[in-house]
Amino acid sequence: MSSMSAITLDPVDPAVRAAAHDLADRLADDSEVERVVRSMLVDIAEGSRVVVMRTEDEVTPTQAADMIGVTRQFVDRLCADGVLPYRHLPGSKHRRIRVQDVVDLASERESRRRGGDALRTAMGGAGG
Repeated sequence: MSSMSAITLDPVDPAVRAAAHDLADRLADDSEVERVVRSMLVDIAEGSRVVVMRTEDEVTPTQAADMIGVTRQFVDRLCADGVLPYRHLPGSKHRRIRVQDVVDLASERESRRRGGDALRTAMGGAGG
């Protein structure tokens, strides 16, 4: 199978949306892979843009910030503080961050958020 990079499907295009809808209907949801692919296809069919990246791909700090839902300046700080690994492009100050490292950080942030929510719920239930 050849590697496909930088492919864009325009979810505004009715043909793309119809094809995504048809293919989604053919998947049975019998496996985790089918559920994930079907979910992506349904999103496209409904007009959402979907980005699929390999974990070894690299993104800019701005792209990492978009993935995590924070500012680029916050990502720069995470890099400077050693929280988010990165590399400089050869002969440049421009940073690149592995998608896996961004995903790991996002998962850790979500886990902390859920823990904080659970703690607030427990404290609210105990005191109220």
